[in-house]
Amino acid sequence: MSSDSQSFRVFSYALAGLSVGSFLLAGYLSRLPESSLMSLRDAAVLVVLAVIAEELSVWFTERVSLGASNLPILLAMMFLGTPQVMLVAGSAGLWGSWRESSKSIVLFNASNFVLPALVGSLAFGVLKTTLVVPAHQVSAGLLLAGAVAGITYELINLSTTSIAAKLKYGRGVLSFWRDELSPFLKSLAILMGLGLMVAALYARAGIVAVVLLFVPLFAAQYMFKLVVKQRDLLERQKQLSDQYLEMNIGLAAAMVVLLDSKDEYTASHSAAVAMYCRDMAGALGLPEAEAEALHLAGLLHDLGKVGTPDAVLRKEGKLDSDEWGFIKQHPSKGAEVLSHLAGYRDVADIVRYHHERLDGSGYPYGIRDGQIPEASKILAVADTYHAMTSDRPYRAARSSFDALKELRRMSGITLDGRYVELLASILRDKDLSYRDGTSTDFMGEYERGRINLRLRGEALAQVTETLRARQDPAVG
Repeated sequence: MSSDSQSFRVFSYALAGLSVGSFLLAGYLSRLPESSLMSLRDAAVLVVLAVIAEELSVWFTERVSLGASNLPILLAMMFLGTPQVMLVAGSAGLWGSWRESSKSIVLFNASNFVLPALVGSLAFGVLKTTLVVPAHQVSAGLLLAGAVAGITYELINLSTTSIAAKLKYGRGVLSFWRDELSPFLKSLAILMGLGLMVAALYARAGIVAVVLLFVPLFAAQYMFKLVVKQRDLLERQKQLSDQYLEMNIGLAAAMVVLLDSKDEYTASHSAAVAMYCRDMAGALGLPEAEAEALHLAGLLHDLGKVGTPDAVLRKEGKLDSDEWGFIKQHPSKGAEVLSHLAGYRDVADIVRYHHERLDGSGYPYGIRDGQIPEASKILAVADTYHAMTSDRPYRAARSSFDALKELRRMSGITLDGRYVELLASILRDKDLSYRDGTSTDFMGEYERGRINLRLRGEALAQVTETLRARQDPAVG
């Protein structure tokens, strides 16, 4: 055990011993009015309320919890004797920490309820005597003394916690107070506002009225706890999903490297097409979600070629009808894979129709202009351009100038002229590496899409990118 942990253990046992000793001494010195049956009855009720409040407390940030156990403790400090105060506070502290695996933490937490409540009770007693506050009557003096008791309780509780944090975790006391001051003030404001109202009710109507007030308070706190629990469950599920997706992403990266060693065209073509799609989407001012879907479709557009024989993909001569049959299947096969992933039907549709042409000469369905999604038309232009400017087994790469000339020849016949000119305008001011697609690489585009999708919370899109990274298009 580290020295800091040892120091914390000693500190916890010392506080526990002081708490027990103070409780026994207070019980010995208590007078009959403080030990009356009514006082004991109220103490028992406040113990139950404090325990319930502690059970229903909710941690909704790292350092801030919502609970109501301070309210019964404040009532005890204002209206009950010292032993009863310590009993109420100790019950709340023990109940809130008994599930802790460390005995030192349990002892510290319980003591850190008892001792602040003891000092707060003593402070209330001094002020009550000084201000001559009448018993069980609402007055300015009563509320002032109660406010001092509450502030004393909170200050000592947090001060002791700062010492414990220093001993156990090595956290600086000043740093602790700097971080905790804002939540402390918020907690104090709630205690003073609500607590003093409950105290006034207790003074006027007694413990039964206080119990009736706590019923809706506990009901609201319970509902809030359910909401936070559901939020935490969803967050945990998302974390598990993200962890699973990260494994797939790592596998995708490894497979891209392997695939790139087999056929360098696959990764470089996909990256270039994705880059052109991304920049065309930006020039069009498409909404973020649509732009990301188009970029992702660029990375995954040839996913269906994974089942195409290598002999077909690498053939240097003209493809026969059977070989063309394999090629014509890849858009629908890729889209089928993507359509099985929740949230990717839009990407699947872009991929499905990216080889369709305006005049119906495309594949796999032979549909015409009005039936082709706009995003697929954009992808078709980017895909066709880069296929022409890339070296293939069956022909040498064309220059960017010749490729654009050919695109314009097809404009309005097979390709949408708006997107042909859009790509031409983007290429106009770019250097040669951008024009031939070598200014990017697959992993760069892959990471860009993965980060964007993470920022939007669409984690499943990472799986789609993973699948695209495995594919090998050889025909543009």
